[in-house]
Amino acid sequence: MAEAASSQSLRQFDRTLREYLRYNQREAGPLIENRAKKVQWELYRQFKAIAPTRDKIEQEAAARGYAIRRRQGADGKSLSVKQELALRKRSIRYLSVSYLFRAWRANRDGQNARHSSTSRRNRKIGEALIRTVKGQRHPSVRISSFLEGVMVQNRQRGLVDKALRAQATDMKTYVRRKQQEALKRTVGRIFA
Repeated sequence: MAEAASSQSLRQFDRTLREYLRYNQREAGPLIENRAKKVQWELYRQFKAIAPTRDKIEQEAAARGYAIRRRQGADGKSLSVKQELALRKRSIRYLSVSYLFRAWRANRDGQNARHSSTSRRNRKIGEALIRTVKGQRHPSVRISSFLEGVMVQNRQRGLVDKALRAQATDMKTYVRRKQQEALKRTVGRIFA
């Protein structure tokens, strides 16, 4: 991922994933791909949730008397306030889109693939490297965003950690349910 998750969140997610793998009947590769897909969507949702609305962008600029920081154009001159606001409004969900891999379709048999997300200018802004084909000794999925804004927002808000914690909680719920089912079966055999 563009900005690494805290080691504690990553260890917790890894520990939960190992336990989840033990209680699930599917092969490790496709199961890891399925979980990675869920993490990818959670990252997309986290970054989409922090995106300002068009009205909020306009209100913030008005509150500052339109004295906002502006980018430089191709000619080296600063953009006008109107141009800067138009660009900001166009890029509202830019950070979340770096985690949107339209070509990535989960495969029950796993896959060896590389999927990219691109900007409107066809620049690569994110990537998912998937190595989960059945029989793979060490299945893995790497989800990355190449945008600096993702790193900045993650550092400030811990969005990657939130996404990993949410998925770890989801896996723990599954494991708990499977443990309770096993306990009921065991108790049923004892008292039968």
